[in-house]
Amino acid sequence: MHASRVPTDPTAPAMSRHPRRLISFLLLSLAIGPAFATAPAPPRAKSPAEIAAASPVPVWRRNGILVEQGGRALYVFDQDTPGVSRCDDRCMALWPPHYAEPGAKPSGPFTLARSFDGRPMWAWRGQPLYRWVSDRRRGAAGGDGVADVWFLVRVPAALQAQVTPYFPMPMPRAAPTRAAAPSSANPPGR
Repeated sequence: MHASRVPTDPTAPAMSRHPRRLISFLLLSLAIGPAFATAPAPPRAKSPAEIAAASPVPVWRRNGILVEQGGRALYVFDQDTPGVSRCDDRCMALWPPHYAEPGAKPSGPFTLARSFDGRPMWAWRGQPLYRWVSDRRRGAAGGDGVADVWFLVRVPAALQAQVTPYFPMPMPRAAPTRAAAPSSANPPGR
């Protein structure tokens, strides 16, 4: 004899009429559910431009040497002492200091020094940093060895991670000045 089946309500949902199927379905849902859940998107990697713009100092690394925003090389002067520039006014006309903004803070191997005119300037491990006026284009590095006292700053392998890689960025430009309109009270030529 077969076991008698208990009559079920035909209007009840199918799962409630079959408790084993309901339990199996729930267990399966718990097991594979997380596989189909949407995970949060991984953080977006920063672009080279964003990384360069976030540099704590306005000095970057390009082809193993230090460069400024325009991609031109930075130099040290052998006559300087740590933290103090000995490049006087005539010297600064050819080798402009790489000035620091007011409130600038040292970061990693980048420190601050005082230029000959007393203004703060960036330094590499205490050595004040300069540009050379003849370096006019991105990638220019023609001042290495000038007068045997000016040298490029080569970033040692151990410090590469502390210097942000260079990415070309627009150079800040001075706002154009407009000539004053001639006054109607004083017309030209009178």
